[in-house]
Amino acid sequence: MNLLEKHEVELIQNAYQTLGPSKGFLTSVFYRRLFAIAPQARPLFPQDMDEQLTKLEKMLDMLVDNLHQPMFFMGKLKRLARRHVGYGAQPEHYALVGEALIFAIDEITPGGLPEVERGLWVEIYTAISNTMIDAAYSKAS
Repeated sequence: MNLLEKHEVELIQNAYQTLGPSKGFLTSVFYRRLFAIAPQARPLFPQDMDEQLTKLEKMLDMLVDNLHQPMFFMGKLKRLARRHVGYGAQPEHYALVGEALIFAIDEITPGGLPEVERGLWVEIYTAISNTMIDAAYSKAS
């Protein structure tokens, strides 16, 4: 899985880092949006979301930090995908998660996401979600 060219990785990493303290707010915006567009997903999560917010923030940090070496996180993503099946996640949920994630990144980026960055985030999320769906639902996994 080769996600992006070197200059694209640097663009996303630099943009993500410039969010600074706002990165902590990203996960709150993400879940607020996810539950607004997919209220049926709310019961799949704990009432107290603090731990979940922290887990997602750490995962996003790890993914962005390692975009230049996706093999570093592929095993972790595949294991995570298989666990999500046990939580009730379905393949169609991934599109909603992607929509909520791009919305949240756009929301906390000062002035909104530039079109180039939006496209790269979509590309990143699509590759990651396809990997996770394959790992979780393919008979070969």
